[in-house]
Amino acid sequence: MSKNSIKNKNADSKQLNILIIDDNEQITKMLITFLELKNHKCTGASDGKQGLALIEEGNHDVVLLDLAMPEFDGYAVIKALESKDMLKNNKIIVFTASTITQDELDELVSRGVTSYILKPIDIDQLLSKIVESAAS
Repeated sequence: MSKNSIKNKNADSKQLNILIIDDNEQITKMLITFLELKNHKCTGASDGKQGLALIEEGNHDVVLLDLAMPEFDGYAVIKALESKDMLKNNKIIVFTASTITQDELDELVSRGVTSYILKPIDIDQLLSKIVESAAS
């Protein structure tokens, strides 16, 4: 077994603190239920301002951030984290159902976002991205 596969196996079995920021309560509940079944600890935030306050507390291993929320959206959260020089210190996976180009997604990653996933969310792909992000 290689060092990488051991590292990934350990990350997969480690309990992670995950913050989910999404204005859609059904999606948040579904993600919390699934991730808690995988033995992760989850916190939900229903908007960007609440989510930003929780990120600033600094006790999450990974943040799942919806880009398309009313008012203080995921882009505003990213901009606020950049202005506080906190973006690269957080493992942030963005997701969206809105039309977004590959260039826009790549630009978010170049700014410090860890990864991204498009809705509808493939739960296995999301779990894989969470584990990869936490291990990096």
